[in-house]
Amino acid sequence: MRNHGKFMSGLTAVVGTALGMTLLTATPASATQIANNCEGAEVVRCANVEMSSTGVFNAHGRVTDTAGGTNYDVQVADVRLEYNVDGVWKLLRWEVPGDFWEYDQDVERTTSYSCGSSARKLVRAKVYVQWLSSTVTGDWVTTPSTYICPR
Repeated sequence: MRNHGKFMSGLTAVVGTALGMTLLTATPASATQIANNCEGAEVVRCANVEMSSTGVFNAHGRVTDTAGGTNYDVQVADVRLEYNVDGVWKLLRWEVPGDFWEYDQDVERTTSYSCGSSARKLVRAKVYVQWLSSTVTGDWVTTPSTYICPR
């Protein structure tokens, strides 16, 4: 019985540490969506440009298996915050999360970009999501472009 108590105490510490790390890296619930695009019905795929605080931006991707129909495992595989220079899209921030399938929903973000004294930029979020039933299917979702710095 005593070993079980130590195990539970250790498990509580691990879960608490993981939760604390999640809270430190999560974007606040008050983030404002600057640009948004969602597609699909059975598997909803979304890309967003978010402003977490004044002058601080990131790209955000989400994929959700909706209730009913086929059950899919889902994952966000690539999240990009891109900026446009002379008609060419270039990377501003980029995240390639690990290959982790989720049962219902997966959400990923890039690290934040802070405008500081940067010139105005035309940006977009570009996200690659995948869903799995018997085969893997994937799709790119891109937001409309929008200007940041200053906003």
